Amino acid sequence: MINFSDRLKKLKDRRQGTAQRYALDEGYTALASAYDLRPYEDYEKVKDSDAIRYVIGAMAPVSAQSTKVSIEEGERVANTLVSMLKTDLINTEFRLQGSVALDIHIEGHSDVDMLILKKDVVQVQIPILPLTNYEDAPDKRSMLEQVKEIRLESENKLKSRYYQATVDCSNRKSISISGGSLARKVDIVPSCWLDTHDYQRSGQQHDRGIKIYDKEKHEFIENKPFLHIKKVGDKDYIYNGNLKKVVRLMKNIVADMPDYKKKSAKELTSFDLTSIAYHMNSDLNCHNQLPLLLVQRLNNWLEILKDNKVLRESLKSPDGTQFIFNKAEKYEALELLSKEVSDLAASIYRDLYPQDYTKDFNKFANRIVYT
Repeated sequence: MINFSDRLKKLKDRRQGTAQRYALDEGYTALASAYDLRPYEDYEKVKDSDAIRYVIGAMAPVSAQSTKVSIEEGERVANTLVSMLKTDLINTEFRLQGSVALDIHIEGHSDVDMLILKKDVVQVQIPILPLTNYEDAPDKRSMLEQVKEIRLESENKLKSRYYQATVDCSNRKSISISGGSLARKVDIVPSCWLDTHDYQRSGQQHDRGIKIYDKEKHEFIENKPFLHIKKVGDKDYIYNGNLKKVVRLMKNIVADMPDYKKKSAKELTSFDLTSIAYHMNSDLNCHNQLPLLLVQRLNNWLEILKDNKVLRESLKSPDGTQFIFNKAEKYEALELLSKEVSDLAASIYRDLYPQDYTKDFNKFANRIVYT
């Protein structure tokens, strides 16, 4: 049996921080240990079972104010780094990517992913298309060496500037800064632009690729984060916010697994979970007062993916750059996630229909939830 009272507590702590932390962050030091000053959210007012309240809360975005703070903190750190690099004649610019950019983060104090991009030189997909205007770069070093320089100089400058914080340079693709004066953990990702043929035709940022520097392997990792953001955002708009609701629900379910399960389930990254939800397509089409129907459809979709290897192995990320299930460990993670979603649906069913043992989740289509 799932302890939803415990899950609701964890959910609130993720979204707003603990009561003590919230009080300290808001300046109520004297009240930090005596009162829970955190605001009451809409999902907590739902007049249904704890299981249903959990679903509503797990699907909801974190507060706009908290997201705003995350974005501002990421931009503040990135701006500072860009300025410091410029003193060494290294011209860069920054862009936000990841879960915060898509508003699918599930924690009020989420990590913020900031791309630090070489500004004055780009890589270009060849053959270069007609009517484009590219010139040879004056810096004759390879792009790999130029972005490596950004990575190494960023490490030095961030350690110097944020000496009271923890600057972790151990990750292959990013530098993490946390603590000290920072309100959020910020991940700095040194990279460069890749002007794809699509970008050469359209001039639209979402068609532009990037190459992230892998410090360990001294090579680039290519992806299209802005196309991913656009495709997910467009489909979410078509389906009235339901795509992002499903992503947040899955991410919260994984976050609430016991540690021995969570370690395996996290083989499916936030990017993978978003991609899985993206391919639900018309199953995302349901009224916002029928969130339990989304649970039923997610449960069905995960069962289909478990059972249909050909379909599962054919699915790509929204930007088309990679297959979702590209290693065996991700199938194991899918099995765990599918079982958790099935248990969640069964718990809701028991609350709604305690005398009915058929577990006909199709009944969720008729169960309105008022928020």
